[in-house]
Amino acid sequence: MLLHLLIFLSALLVVSFSIPSIIYVAFKKRLFDVPTEERKIHKKIIPNLGGVAIFTGFLFSTSLFIKSSLLPEAGVILASGIILFVIGLKDDLVGMSPVKKLMAQIIAAMLVAVLADIRVRSMYGMLGLTDLSYPISVGLTVFIMVAVVNAFNLVDGIDGLAGGLGVVVSLTYSVLFYLMGDYGWSYMAIAMAGSLIGFLIYNVSPAKIFMGDTGSLLVGMISAILSIQFIDFSGTHTINAFGFGVHASPALVMAILIIPLFDTTRVFTLRILNSESPFKADRNHLHHRLIDLKLSHTVCALILVGVNLLFISLALAFQQIGTMELLVILSLFAIFCNSALTILLNQRKKKYILPQAPQHLESPMTDPKVEKEKFVESILERIAKN
Repeated sequence: MLLHLLIFLSALLVVSFSIPSIIYVAFKKRLFDVPTEERKIHKKIIPNLGGVAIFTGFLFSTSLFIKSSLLPEAGVILASGIILFVIGLKDDLVGMSPVKKLMAQIIAAMLVAVLADIRVRSMYGMLGLTDLSYPISVGLTVFIMVAVVNAFNLVDGIDGLAGGLGVVVSLTYSVLFYLMGDYGWSYMAIAMAGSLIGFLIYNVSPAKIFMGDTGSLLVGMISAILSIQFIDFSGTHTINAFGFGVHASPALVMAILIIPLFDTTRVFTLRILNSESPFKADRNHLHHRLIDLKLSHTVCALILVGVNLLFISLALAFQQIGTMELLVILSLFAIFCNSALTILLNQRKKKYILPQAPQHLESPMTDPKVEKEKFVESILERIAKN
């Protein structure tokens, strides 16, 4: 446990002490996120290079404290992390085409699946399937990793949310791997938790910095790797988590990742049903819908983190009913929660928005694009004067 504390604190301190310098350089060199898109919630310029600090803290603590004998796969994982770090940094600074980002993610996932041999080896009876052939195993692993990476990227929309969910995921896996006796993986998970908590000090509302793609891609990749390794390891080991025997690990993994996975699945499905590209940006994510209820960023993030913890508790409590049955229950409960949110939004719309519609129509028309350009120009002029 002492080593857990050292890894956690070292990652946290490296991140928390490096972020002020990153913020200073970002403003000095004008490396920040300008809210020019309508879907963006924040209204002022904020640096989006927090992922640089997260990666630095994670790399520092894992390299310094985790021996290769405890985690032989660490080298490949860090190499894959560097790939995502580089493309995330480029995207944060100058932009990058979605196709190139996707190709880099696939390459990083292939390295993990093939060289580190971290992959989904069995379906554990789901859909009538058990052991998977090597090509199918690698292909499924790459798909899962890319999906989770992008799910975390998409959920990073309000202050504290992606970081908070990342802390829940990494701390949960750190405890689970510790209970299984696999300390190397537990150390890696706690390193990510420490890095994210150090970042959250500056990301809680009002945020002083965002993690950007540099951070969200890394958090997604580590979360995916921990999930795949946990499923694979639990197939051959007995786990007793908090008094609950773990017999349906795929369902538990779904509960751990429920917010990013459900949000991405829901948004992509709605876009396809509306004959739109699933990759089209909009304001229909769960955090956007909570914001529309006039809740603060902090409250929205806490609600979603709390729901995540609730799903994990349910998954642990009902492990004995079987994997498929638990997956169905978790899916139905997620749909129920989303339906309740939809009802609340509709009630608010009827109560506040519709009665004010005639007044809104009488207001003078302005060009949103021109207003945004004027806003950005005024901010840049203030920075130049300072």
